[in-house]
Amino acid sequence: MKGIPLPQLRYYSYLLTSSIALEVAGYPKPGNVHRLRDFSDTLFEDFLVTSVVVGYYVFRAVMRGCKLAKGYSTKVLVGDLIKSTVNESKKVTGGGNTCLGSTLLLYPLSIATGYTLCMGYDTLEPTNIGKNAKELMYRYSTSLDSVYFYDSVRATSPSYIRRSDVVGDLPNVWDDGYREKLLIRNYRFWDILTYSSKDDIVCREVVEGYVRSLRNLLFLKNRLKTHGNWNLALVETYLYQLTHDIDTLIVRKYGFKTAQEVSTRASEVLNTCLEGREGCWYSVKNFDEELTRRNINPGSSADIIVSTIALYVVEKRESILRV
Repeated sequence: MKGIPLPQLRYYSYLLTSSIALEVAGYPKPGNVHRLRDFSDTLFEDFLVTSVVVGYYVFRAVMRGCKLAKGYSTKVLVGDLIKSTVNESKKVTGGGNTCLGSTLLLYPLSIATGYTLCMGYDTLEPTNIGKNAKELMYRYSTSLDSVYFYDSVRATSPSYIRRSDVVGDLPNVWDDGYREKLLIRNYRFWDILTYSSKDDIVCREVVEGYVRSLRNLLFLKNRLKTHGNWNLALVETYLYQLTHDIDTLIVRKYGFKTAQEVSTRASEVLNTCLEGREGCWYSVKNFDEELTRRNINPGSSADIIVSTIALYVVEKRESILRV
């Protein structure tokens, strides 16, 4: 493959893959799995193992983006990568869903990274990566991507996606004839994301060009500059995301009012942390205990933190955990 800079692409795949492990390692991210908190079907270690599986597919995504820049064509953009990661991580760990939302965000960024590098840019500006991820999904995603994504959702079987869900003209994910309907009607993955974006912040993030991740990136960099503690900055950024956007996973499970209450509570805890470290960990841990007791999981917010970290590490390129 003439003109494809394999060592550079492989290095950037390491950076991008790190976002999966670094997100779950953040302690404590209230309501989510972290190093001292497991769920009944997913353990902290499940996410670490998933990051190993993700590494292979991130490299494939980066390569695919590079090939697009070099004029190669593709029948599928990201759907096969998401499906393979979901299935293989579940097989290896024996646990539940650890990566459906995060890979939906990470793989378009990975493709955009490879594309941007092979277009001849020496440095990667996060705004351009987010923009390219959106544009590449719009230009190159196919109905086959949609089939693979439906397969991925069916494999993870989220309790909040039901047969009774209203999905407009799109086939319901539990419709036995979903493959034929997606392909015959040529519902591209972009169409699925656009329709879903009204109710799902993860899909909305792709469709809108990663605006939340880019906003969070500025906050993360500011907090690192302020105190230099990676873990604290990551937890603060998670709270910042939860403060600024209603978590749609909570909405699907518990309703808008509960999601709004969680967002308000996150704002209170974040303000305590911004005032100084004294009292910060106490407030964060109490918030974690509160959400865990109520079985509330802001999973959509955690997914967006993955793409936030991905943009951060790609921009920084080296010594990513140090200021």
